[in-house]
Amino acid sequence: MTEQRAWKILIVDDDADSRASTAQWLQRRGYNPVTVADGESAMEMIEEGVAVVVTDLKMPKTDGLALLDVAKRKAPHAIVIVVSGVESVNAAIAALKAGADDFLPKPVNLNELTERIESSLRRRAMAEQIAELQSQLTQQRGLDNMIGTSASIRALFEKIRLVADTKSTVLITGESGTGKELVARSIHRLSRRAAKPLIAVNCAALPESLVESELFGHKKGAFTGATADRKGLFETAGGGTLFVDEIGELDLSLQAKFLRALENRTVMPIGGSKEIDVDVRLVAATNRELLQQVQNKEFREDLYFRLKVVELALPPLRERKDDIPLLIRHFIDQISTENERPVKDISTAALEAMKAYKWPGNVRELRNTLEGIIVLTLDEIIDEQHLPPHITGAESAQAIIQPGMTLAEIEREAIRRTLEHTSGHRTRAAELLGISVRTLQRKLKEFDLESNR
Repeated sequence: MTEQRAWKILIVDDDADSRASTAQWLQRRGYNPVTVADGESAMEMIEEGVAVVVTDLKMPKTDGLALLDVAKRKAPHAIVIVVSGVESVNAAIAALKAGADDFLPKPVNLNELTERIESSLRRRAMAEQIAELQSQLTQQRGLDNMIGTSASIRALFEKIRLVADTKSTVLITGESGTGKELVARSIHRLSRRAAKPLIAVNCAALPESLVESELFGHKKGAFTGATADRKGLFETAGGGTLFVDEIGELDLSLQAKFLRALENRTVMPIGGSKEIDVDVRLVAATNRELLQQVQNKEFREDLYFRLKVVELALPPLRERKDDIPLLIRHFIDQISTENERPVKDISTAALEAMKAYKWPGNVRELRNTLEGIIVLTLDEIIDEQHLPPHITGAESAQAIIQPGMTLAEIEREAIRRTLEHTSGHRTRAAELLGISVRTLQRKLKEFDLESNR
Protein backbone atom coordinates (compact mmCIF):
# COMPACT_ATOMS: atom_id res chain seq x y z
CA MET A 1 0.00 0.00 0.00
CA THR A 2 1.11 3.54 -0.66
CA GLU A 3 0.25 4.64 2.92
CA GLN A 4 -1.03 2.90 6.01
CA ARG A 5 -4.64 3.93 5.38
CA ALA A 6 -7.69 2.34 3.75
CA TRP A 7 -8.22 4.35 0.57
CA LYS A 8 -11.86 4.50 -0.46
CA ILE A 9 -12.33 3.06 -3.96
CA LEU A 10 -15.63 3.38 -5.82
CA ILE A 11 -16.25 0.45 -8.19
CA VAL A 12 -18.89 1.14 -10.83
CA ASP A 13 -19.88 -1.87 -12.94
CA ASP A 14 -23.22 -3.27 -14.11
CA ASP A 15 -21.75 -6.79 -14.06
CA ALA A 16 -22.48 -8.06 -10.54
CA ASP A 17 -19.87 -10.87 -10.60
CA SER A 18 -17.13 -8.56 -11.86
CA ARG A 19 -18.10 -5.93 -9.31
CA ALA A 20 -18.03 -8.38 -6.41
CA SER A 21 -14.76 -10.08 -7.34
CA THR A 22 -12.97 -6.75 -7.81
CA ALA A 23 -14.22 -5.48 -4.44
CA GLN A 24 -13.20 -8.67 -2.65
CA TRP A 25 -9.74 -8.56 -4.23
CA LEU A 26 -9.13 -4.92 -3.25
CA GLN A 27 -10.49 -5.40 0.26
CA ARG A 28 -8.00 -8.21 0.90
CA ARG A 29 -5.24 -5.74 -0.05
CA GLY A 30 -6.25 -3.20 2.54
CA TYR A 31 -8.47 -0.90 0.47
CA ASN A 32 -11.99 0.19 1.30
CA PRO A 33 -14.06 -0.69 -1.81
CA VAL A 34 -17.60 0.59 -2.33
CA THR A 35 -19.66 -0.84 -5.20
CA VAL A 36 -22.54 0.50 -7.30
CA ALA A 37 -24.21 -0.93 -10.40
CA ASP A 38 -24.55 2.20 -12.55
CA GLY A 39 -23.16 5.66 -13.21
CA GLU A 40 -26.24 7.47 -11.92
CA SER A 41 -25.87 5.93 -8.45
CA ALA A 42 -22.13 6.60 -8.53
CA MET A 43 -22.67 10.33 -9.13
CA GLU A 44 -24.36 10.62 -5.74
CA MET A 45 -21.29 9.18 -3.99
CA ILE A 46 -18.52 11.11 -5.74
CA GLU A 47 -18.26 13.75 -3.01
CA GLU A 48 -17.85 11.27 -0.15
CA GLY A 49 -14.06 11.33 -0.04
CA VAL A 50 -13.52 8.80 -2.81
CA ALA A 51 -9.82 8.47 -3.69
CA VAL A 52 -10.20 6.26 -6.78
CA VAL A 53 -13.07 5.58 -9.17
CA VAL A 54 -12.90 2.37 -11.21
CA THR A 55 -15.72 2.58 -13.72
CA ASP A 56 -16.97 0.54 -16.64
CA LEU A 57 -17.28 2.50 -19.87
CA LYS A 58 -20.56 1.06 -21.16
CA MET A 59 -23.39 1.03 -18.59
CA PRO A 60 -27.15 1.63 -18.51
CA LYS A 61 -28.57 5.05 -17.49
CA THR A 62 -25.22 6.89 -17.33
CA ASP A 63 -22.02 5.73 -19.04
CA GLY A 64 -18.44 5.96 -17.81
CA LEU A 65 -17.58 9.12 -19.75
CA ALA A 66 -20.48 11.04 -18.20
CA LEU A 67 -19.44 9.82 -14.75
CA LEU A 68 -15.85 10.86 -15.52
CA ASP A 69 -17.02 14.38 -16.35
CA VAL A 70 -18.90 14.65 -13.05
CA ALA A 71 -15.97 13.23 -11.08
CA LYS A 72 -13.55 15.77 -12.54
CA ARG A 73 -15.86 18.61 -11.56
CA LYS A 74 -16.95 17.42 -8.11
CA ALA A 75 -13.75 15.70 -6.97
CA PRO A 76 -10.86 16.93 -9.16
CA HIS A 77 -8.29 15.10 -7.03
CA ALA A 78 -9.98 11.71 -7.41
CA ILE A 79 -8.24 9.22 -9.69
CA VAL A 80 -10.46 7.78 -12.42
CA ILE A 81 -9.59 4.46 -14.07
CA VAL A 82 -11.88 3.47 -16.93
CA VAL A 83 -12.37 -0.22 -17.88
CA SER A 84 -14.23 -1.53 -20.88
CA GLY A 85 -15.01 -4.73 -22.69
CA VAL A 86 -15.12 -2.81 -25.94
CA GLU A 87 -11.96 -3.77 -27.77
CA SER A 88 -11.41 -0.41 -29.33
CA VAL A 89 -8.40 1.87 -29.29
CA ASN A 90 -10.82 4.72 -29.91
CA ALA A 91 -12.59 4.01 -26.61
CA ALA A 92 -9.31 4.26 -24.70
CA ILE A 93 -8.34 7.45 -26.50
CA ALA A 94 -11.73 9.04 -25.80
CA ALA A 95 -11.50 8.19 -22.11
CA LEU A 96 -7.96 9.50 -21.72
CA LYS A 97 -8.78 12.68 -23.66
CA ALA A 98 -11.77 13.23 -21.39
CA GLY A 99 -9.46 13.22 -18.39
CA ALA A 100 -9.25 9.59 -17.25
CA ASP A 101 -6.05 8.78 -15.40
CA ASP A 102 -5.82 5.29 -16.89
CA PHE A 103 -7.62 2.75 -19.08
CA LEU A 104 -7.78 -1.04 -18.79
CA PRO A 105 -9.51 -3.57 -21.08
CA LYS A 106 -11.97 -6.18 -19.79
CA PRO A 107 -11.65 -8.77 -18.44
CA VAL A 108 -9.56 -6.83 -15.97
CA ASN A 109 -6.32 -8.36 -14.71
CA LEU A 110 -6.70 -7.66 -10.98
CA ASN A 111 -2.96 -7.68 -10.34
CA GLU A 112 -2.54 -5.05 -13.03
CA LEU A 113 -5.46 -3.04 -11.65
CA THR A 114 -3.81 -3.02 -8.22
CA GLU A 115 -0.52 -1.86 -9.72
CA ARG A 116 -2.27 0.94 -11.62
CA ILE A 117 -4.12 2.06 -8.48
CA GLU A 118 -0.90 2.01 -6.43
CA SER A 119 0.98 3.95 -9.09
CA SER A 120 -1.78 6.56 -9.41
CA LEU A 121 -2.07 7.02 -5.65
CA ARG A 122 1.69 7.33 -5.35
CA ARG A 123 1.74 9.98 -8.09
CA ARG A 124 -1.09 11.88 -6.44
CA ALA A 125 0.53 11.78 -3.00
CA MET A 126 3.86 12.93 -4.42
CA ALA A 127 2.21 15.68 -6.48
CA GLU A 128 0.41 16.92 -3.36
CA GLN A 129 3.66 16.81 -1.40
CA ILE A 130 5.49 18.76 -4.10
CA ALA A 131 2.68 21.29 -4.37
CA GLU A 132 2.57 21.79 -0.61
CA LEU A 133 6.35 22.11 -0.41
CA GLN A 134 6.49 24.54 -3.31
CA SER A 135 3.69 26.61 -1.78
CA GLN A 136 5.47 26.77 1.56
CA LEU A 137 8.79 27.69 0.00
CA THR A 138 7.37 30.26 -2.37
CA GLN A 139 4.92 31.98 -0.04
CA GLN A 140 6.73 31.73 3.26
CA ARG A 141 10.38 31.60 2.37
CA GLY A 142 10.79 32.46 -1.27
CA LEU A 143 12.77 29.27 -1.89
CA ASP A 144 10.89 28.10 -5.00
CA ASN A 145 12.70 25.68 -7.33
CA MET A 146 14.56 24.16 -4.37
CA ILE A 147 13.17 20.72 -3.60
CA GLY A 148 13.82 18.65 -0.49
CA THR A 149 12.50 17.62 2.90
CA SER A 150 15.58 15.93 4.41
CA ALA A 151 17.00 17.29 7.66
CA SER A 152 20.07 18.74 5.93
CA ILE A 153 17.98 20.62 3.36
CA ARG A 154 15.54 21.94 5.96
CA ALA A 155 18.53 23.23 7.95
CA LEU A 156 19.89 24.88 4.80
CA PHE A 157 16.52 26.56 4.13
CA GLU A 158 16.52 28.00 7.64
CA LYS A 159 20.07 29.37 7.25
CA ILE A 160 19.14 30.98 3.93
CA ARG A 161 16.15 32.64 5.57
CA LEU A 162 18.33 33.98 8.41
CA VAL A 163 21.16 35.33 6.25
CA ALA A 164 19.17 36.61 3.27
CA ASP A 165 18.16 40.01 4.61
CA THR A 166 21.56 40.87 6.07
CA LYS A 167 24.42 42.70 4.37
CA SER A 168 26.91 39.90 4.98
CA THR A 169 28.99 38.34 2.23
CA VAL A 170 28.03 34.68 1.72
CA LEU A 171 30.24 31.84 0.54
CA ILE A 172 28.32 28.85 -0.85
CA THR A 173 30.33 25.64 -0.92
CA GLY A 174 29.50 22.25 -2.33
CA GLU A 175 30.14 19.87 -5.16
CA SER A 176 29.22 20.72 -8.71
CA GLY A 177 25.51 20.28 -9.41
CA THR A 178 24.30 20.67 -5.81
CA GLY A 179 22.33 23.85 -6.58
CA LYS A 180 24.62 26.69 -5.53
CA GLU A 181 23.09 29.17 -7.97
CA LEU A 182 19.58 28.32 -6.73
CA VAL A 183 20.72 29.16 -3.21
CA ALA A 184 22.20 32.46 -4.42
CA ARG A 185 18.95 33.36 -6.18
CA SER A 186 16.93 32.52 -3.07
CA ILE A 187 19.18 34.73 -0.94
CA HIS A 188 18.68 37.61 -3.37
CA ARG A 189 14.91 37.05 -3.65
CA LEU A 190 14.49 37.15 0.14
CA SER A 191 16.69 40.20 0.63
CA ARG A 192 15.88 43.91 0.59
CA ARG A 193 17.73 44.03 -2.73
CA ALA A 194 15.18 41.79 -4.46
CA ALA A 195 13.86 44.66 -6.63
CA LYS A 196 17.38 45.31 -7.95
CA PRO A 197 19.32 43.05 -10.34
CA LEU A 198 20.96 39.74 -9.53
CA ILE A 199 24.01 39.46 -11.79
CA ALA A 200 25.72 36.06 -12.09
CA VAL A 201 29.17 35.30 -13.49
CA ASN A 202 31.12 32.04 -13.62
CA CYS A 203 34.87 32.61 -13.32
CA ALA A 204 35.64 29.18 -14.79
CA ALA A 205 33.60 29.90 -17.93
CA LEU A 206 35.48 33.11 -18.82
CA PRO A 207 38.88 33.30 -20.54
CA GLU A 208 41.44 34.58 -18.02
CA SER A 209 42.13 37.62 -20.21
CA LEU A 210 38.49 38.77 -19.91
CA VAL A 211 37.80 38.21 -16.22
CA GLU A 212 39.18 41.57 -15.04
CA SER A 213 37.27 43.53 -17.68
CA GLU A 214 34.08 41.56 -16.99
CA LEU A 215 34.22 42.21 -13.25
CA PHE A 216 35.59 45.76 -13.08
CA GLY A 217 34.90 47.24 -16.52
CA HIS A 218 37.23 49.11 -18.84
CA LYS A 219 37.75 52.47 -20.48
CA LYS A 220 37.79 53.09 -24.20
CA GLY A 221 41.23 52.34 -25.64
CA ALA A 222 42.40 50.44 -22.55
CA PHE A 223 43.36 47.50 -24.77
CA THR A 224 42.93 46.28 -28.33
CA GLY A 225 39.23 45.91 -29.02
CA ALA A 226 38.10 48.29 -26.25
CA THR A 227 36.21 50.59 -28.59
CA ALA A 228 33.98 52.07 -25.88
CA ASP A 229 33.69 52.40 -22.12
CA ARG A 230 32.12 49.36 -20.50
CA LYS A 231 30.71 48.92 -17.01
CA GLY A 232 31.90 45.92 -15.03
CA LEU A 233 29.56 43.55 -13.23
CA PHE A 234 30.28 45.15 -9.84
CA GLU A 235 28.82 48.37 -11.22
CA THR A 236 26.05 46.72 -13.28
CA ALA A 237 24.76 44.95 -10.16
CA GLY A 238 24.46 48.28 -8.34
CA GLY A 239 21.93 48.10 -5.52
CA GLY A 240 21.51 44.36 -6.10
CA THR A 241 23.49 41.15 -5.72
CA LEU A 242 26.59 39.92 -7.55
CA PHE A 243 26.86 36.14 -7.65
CA VAL A 244 30.39 35.00 -8.49
CA ASP A 245 30.47 31.27 -9.16
CA GLU A 246 33.67 29.21 -9.11
CA ILE A 247 35.48 31.94 -7.18
CA GLY A 248 38.34 29.46 -6.66
CA GLU A 249 39.20 29.84 -10.35
CA LEU A 250 39.90 33.57 -9.95
CA ASP A 251 43.49 34.26 -10.96
CA LEU A 252 45.82 35.05 -8.06
CA SER A 253 46.84 38.32 -9.73
CA LEU A 254 43.21 39.58 -9.62
CA GLN A 255 42.41 38.50 -6.08
CA ALA A 256 43.93 41.65 -4.49
CA LYS A 257 41.78 43.87 -6.71
CA PHE A 258 38.73 41.76 -5.91
CA LEU A 259 39.42 42.07 -2.18
CA ARG A 260 39.81 45.85 -2.50
CA ALA A 261 36.44 46.07 -4.25
CA LEU A 262 34.82 44.21 -1.32
CA GLU A 263 36.59 46.17 1.41
CA ASN A 264 36.30 49.67 -0.04
CA ARG A 265 33.17 49.22 -2.17
CA THR A 266 34.99 50.78 -5.09
CA VAL A 267 36.32 49.46 -8.41
CA MET A 268 38.94 50.73 -10.82
CA PRO A 269 38.12 49.98 -14.48
CA ILE A 270 40.98 48.87 -16.69
CA GLY A 271 42.56 52.00 -18.14
CA GLY A 272 40.74 54.21 -15.64
CA SER A 273 42.26 56.82 -13.33
CA LYS A 274 39.39 57.24 -10.88
CA GLU A 275 37.73 54.70 -8.63
CA ILE A 276 33.96 54.18 -8.94
CA ASP A 277 31.76 53.65 -5.90
CA VAL A 278 29.70 50.45 -6.02
CA ASP A 279 26.81 49.24 -3.84
CA VAL A 280 26.58 45.50 -4.20
CA ARG A 281 26.04 42.45 -1.99
CA LEU A 282 28.44 39.64 -2.88
CA VAL A 283 27.50 35.96 -2.89
CA ALA A 284 30.33 33.67 -3.99
CA ALA A 285 30.39 29.94 -4.64
CA THR A 286 32.96 27.24 -5.18
CA ASN A 287 33.24 23.47 -5.52
CA ARG A 288 36.91 23.61 -4.54
CA GLU A 289 38.57 23.43 -1.13
CA LEU A 290 39.55 27.08 -0.76
CA LEU A 291 41.41 26.49 2.51
CA GLN A 292 43.59 23.93 0.73
CA GLN A 293 44.21 26.49 -2.02
CA VAL A 294 45.22 29.01 0.66
CA GLN A 295 47.72 26.51 2.08
CA ASN A 296 49.03 25.89 -1.44
CA LYS A 297 49.47 29.66 -1.96
CA GLU A 298 46.90 29.54 -4.79
CA PHE A 299 44.32 31.70 -3.01
CA ARG A 300 44.81 34.73 -0.80
CA GLU A 301 44.16 34.07 2.87
CA ASP A 302 42.75 37.57 3.46
CA LEU A 303 40.28 37.18 0.58
CA TYR A 304 39.29 33.72 1.82
CA PHE A 305 38.32 35.02 5.25
CA ARG A 306 36.62 38.07 3.73
CA LEU A 307 34.44 35.78 1.63
CA LYS A 308 33.74 33.33 4.42
CA VAL A 309 31.74 35.69 6.61
CA VAL A 310 28.82 33.28 6.31
CA GLU A 311 29.36 29.85 4.76
CA LEU A 312 26.49 27.73 3.45
CA ALA A 313 27.64 24.18 2.78
CA LEU A 314 25.40 22.28 0.36
CA PRO A 315 25.18 18.52 0.96
CA PRO A 316 25.82 16.21 -2.01
CA LEU A 317 22.84 14.23 -3.26
CA ARG A 318 24.31 10.96 -1.98
CA GLU A 319 23.96 12.34 1.57
CA ARG A 320 20.27 13.25 1.11
CA LYS A 321 18.90 10.10 -0.47
CA ASP A 322 15.49 10.64 1.13
CA ASP A 323 15.04 13.60 -1.24
CA ILE A 324 15.69 11.54 -4.40
CA PRO A 325 12.10 10.21 -4.86
CA LEU A 326 10.69 13.72 -4.42
CA LEU A 327 13.22 15.20 -6.86
CA ILE A 328 12.61 12.44 -9.40
CA ARG A 329 8.85 12.91 -9.45
CA HIS A 330 9.20 16.67 -9.56
CA PHE A 331 11.50 16.39 -12.59
CA ILE A 332 9.28 13.77 -14.26
CA ASP A 333 6.30 16.13 -14.09
CA GLN A 334 8.38 19.09 -15.24
CA ILE A 335 10.27 17.39 -18.09
CA SER A 336 7.28 15.40 -19.37
CA THR A 337 5.21 18.59 -19.57
CA GLU A 338 7.97 20.57 -21.26
CA ASN A 339 8.61 17.86 -23.88
CA GLU A 340 5.03 16.56 -24.25
CA ARG A 341 5.99 13.04 -23.22
CA PRO A 342 3.64 10.49 -21.57
CA VAL A 343 5.96 9.54 -18.68
CA LYS A 344 4.05 9.77 -15.40
CA ASP A 345 5.95 7.69 -12.86
CA ILE A 346 8.92 5.46 -12.06
CA SER A 347 8.83 1.80 -11.04
CA THR A 348 9.96 0.72 -7.58
CA ALA A 349 12.93 -1.20 -9.03
CA ALA A 350 14.10 1.76 -11.09
CA LEU A 351 13.65 4.11 -8.15
CA GLU A 352 15.73 1.86 -5.90
CA ALA A 353 18.49 1.70 -8.53
CA MET A 354 18.55 5.49 -8.76
CA LYS A 355 18.65 5.82 -4.97
CA ALA A 356 21.57 3.40 -4.81
CA TYR A 357 23.59 5.33 -7.41
CA LYS A 358 26.14 7.82 -6.01
CA TRP A 359 25.25 10.77 -8.31
CA PRO A 360 28.69 12.40 -8.62
CA GLY A 361 27.05 15.20 -10.64
CA ASN A 362 24.39 15.61 -7.92
CA VAL A 363 20.96 17.15 -8.65
CA ARG A 364 22.07 18.49 -12.03
CA GLU A 365 23.12 15.00 -13.13
CA LEU A 366 19.83 13.57 -11.84
CA ARG A 367 17.79 16.02 -13.89
CA ASN A 368 19.92 15.57 -17.02
CA THR A 369 19.66 11.78 -16.70
CA LEU A 370 15.87 11.92 -16.37
CA GLU A 371 15.58 14.29 -19.32
CA GLY A 372 17.58 11.89 -21.48
CA ILE A 373 15.34 9.00 -20.42
CA ILE A 374 12.04 10.84 -20.80
CA VAL A 375 12.63 12.31 -24.26
CA LEU A 376 13.59 8.88 -25.60
CA THR A 377 10.62 6.87 -24.30
CA LEU A 378 6.93 6.69 -25.09
CA ASP A 379 6.19 4.55 -22.03
CA GLU A 380 4.28 5.92 -19.04
CA ILE A 381 6.50 4.29 -16.43
CA ILE A 382 10.30 4.55 -16.20
CA ASP A 383 11.62 1.06 -15.54
CA GLU A 384 15.12 -0.39 -15.06
CA GLN A 385 15.39 -1.05 -18.79
CA HIS A 386 15.25 2.71 -19.40
CA LEU A 387 18.14 3.51 -17.04
CA PRO A 388 21.71 4.01 -18.29
CA PRO A 389 24.09 1.08 -17.63
CA HIS A 390 26.24 3.07 -15.21
CA ILE A 391 23.22 3.43 -12.90
CA THR A 392 21.96 -0.15 -13.08
CA GLY A 393 25.51 -1.42 -12.55
CA ALA A 394 25.87 -3.08 -15.93
CA GLU A 395 29.38 -1.66 -16.06
CA SER A 396 31.20 -1.77 -12.76
CA ALA A 397 34.21 0.16 -11.56
CA GLN A 398 36.27 -3.00 -12.02
CA ALA A 399 35.88 -2.53 -15.77
CA ILE A 400 37.72 0.78 -15.46
CA ILE A 401 40.27 0.06 -12.77
CA GLN A 402 42.69 -2.78 -13.45
CA PRO A 403 45.54 -4.01 -11.20
CA GLY A 404 48.80 -2.20 -11.96
CA MET A 405 47.21 0.93 -13.42
CA THR A 406 48.78 4.19 -12.27
CA LEU A 407 46.61 6.95 -10.78
CA ALA A 408 47.20 9.00 -13.92
CA GLU A 409 45.99 6.11 -16.10
CA ILE A 410 42.87 5.70 -13.96
CA GLU A 411 42.19 9.45 -14.18
CA ARG A 412 42.68 9.43 -17.96
CA GLU A 413 40.30 6.50 -18.40
CA ALA A 414 37.68 8.08 -16.15
CA ILE A 415 37.79 11.30 -18.21
CA ARG A 416 37.68 9.39 -21.50
CA ARG A 417 34.66 7.30 -20.48
CA THR A 418 32.82 10.28 -19.01
CA LEU A 419 33.24 12.16 -22.29
CA GLU A 420 31.92 9.12 -24.13
CA HIS A 421 28.93 9.03 -21.79
CA THR A 422 28.18 12.72 -22.46
CA SER A 423 28.80 12.38 -26.22
CA GLY A 424 31.71 14.80 -25.95
CA HIS A 425 29.79 17.49 -24.03
CA ARG A 426 32.63 18.99 -21.95
CA THR A 427 30.56 21.09 -19.55
CA ARG A 428 28.39 18.10 -18.63
CA ALA A 429 31.46 15.85 -18.34
CA ALA A 430 33.14 18.35 -16.02
CA GLU A 431 30.01 18.42 -13.85
CA LEU A 432 29.95 14.62 -13.57
CA LEU A 433 33.67 14.52 -12.75
CA GLY A 434 33.33 17.29 -10.16
CA ILE A 435 35.92 19.57 -11.79
CA SER A 436 35.74 22.87 -13.67
CA VAL A 437 35.63 23.07 -17.46
CA ARG A 438 39.02 24.80 -17.38
CA THR A 439 40.53 21.92 -15.38
CA LEU A 440 38.99 19.41 -17.79
CA GLN A 441 40.49 21.24 -20.76
CA ARG A 442 43.88 21.15 -19.06
CA LYS A 443 43.53 17.42 -18.39
CA LEU A 444 42.55 16.75 -22.02
CA LYS A 445 45.79 18.30 -23.16
CA GLU A 446 47.79 16.56 -20.42
CA PHE A 447 46.42 13.13 -21.35
CA ASP A 448 46.47 13.77 -25.11
CA LEU A 449 42.71 13.34 -25.41
CA GLU A 450 42.11 16.52 -27.44
CA SER A 451 42.45 14.71 -30.75
CA ASN A 452 39.69 12.28 -29.78
CA ARG A 453 37.06 14.96 -29.25
